[in-house]
Amino acid sequence: MIAVVTGSTGFIGSHLVDALLARGDTVRALVRPETPIAARDPRVEQFEADLLDDRSVRDSRVWEGVSQVFHLAGVTRGRTLAQFRAGNVFPTANVLAALAARPGKRPHVVLVSSQAAAGPASAPDLPLRETDRPVPVEAYGRSKLQAEQAVARYRDDLPITIVRPAAVYGPRDRDFLAAFKQASRRVALHAVPRDHAFSVIYVSDLVAALLKAAALPVTAGRTYFVAAEAPITWQQLYDEVAAAAGRRPIQLQVPRSAVRVAAHAGDLLSTFTGRSTLLNRNKAALARPRWWLCDASRARADLEWDATVPLQVGVRETYNWYVDAGWLRPPKPEPTERPLEEPKA
Repeated sequence: MIAVVTGSTGFIGSHLVDALLARGDTVRALVRPETPIAARDPRVEQFEADLLDDRSVRDSRVWEGVSQVFHLAGVTRGRTLAQFRAGNVFPTANVLAALAARPGKRPHVVLVSSQAAAGPASAPDLPLRETDRPVPVEAYGRSKLQAEQAVARYRDDLPITIVRPAAVYGPRDRDFLAAFKQASRRVALHAVPRDHAFSVIYVSDLVAALLKAAALPVTAGRTYFVAAEAPITWQQLYDEVAAAAGRRPIQLQVPRSAVRVAAHAGDLLSTFTGRSTLLNRNKAALARPRWWLCDASRARADLEWDATVPLQVGVRETYNWYVDAGWLRPPKPEPTERPLEEPKA
């Protein structure tokens, strides 16, 4: 089987490539011309195209004889809706248009969206379902929803499945790295209220769901949340990271006013540098809702799938990978009190 992956050099994409190769597929990657050679997996057939150029995408030979297409290329950081649209909406539209224009049998397309496209839940006992009206709260989520809406034009031409992962963590992930750094320190700062709850999914569990979504015809035309059944809080995450690091940190809450100031400062810095910062008003907007919860019952039923990696195991594997990769420093031993010596006679 021939599978095409866009975003193959990213966090989720690289794990998906590993899984496709492990099952014996021929894997092709559609990459931007500026993608560094060092970032390209030598096990994968590489095809260059400008995802913002419809002709470049349409004329690529990457689509020849393909059975499955996984569209993951996109951006998670930006300053404006226009930047997010350029990274998430236009590439999606160009990929779908290219596939719809080709003669012959159409490949099954899996569009990897985000829970952010749907927005947060309104109560702890009301996790979002796929039938709920999407209400994204910031530019990234709005762009992912617009990418989903681009699918509507091609529903009759292509078998397309939309997957909305919850917050994804695991080895190679950079979005949770800052939280892991904080939680493994002697004094750990919470930028988000520690009782805020959110759905999560370990990367290998997500990849398993993506493979199922592409393989089952019943998923075509449907949207799926993918998440572990039990949500977690930031307090739980910090506790698990601290345990993996062998720490018992003092945990302090950063005042919301300080977070707002830092977010505005991040936007100001981005204006001068042209680069998105780790914390800005978009990121602060994502942190504001109390319940980022979704219900993955539909995925469990249709895909005959379930998340299998417990939080403790996933956090430990992620933490150990960060340390081995040099992204986190291994903790120094905790100081111990010296025993009192008996006075000499």
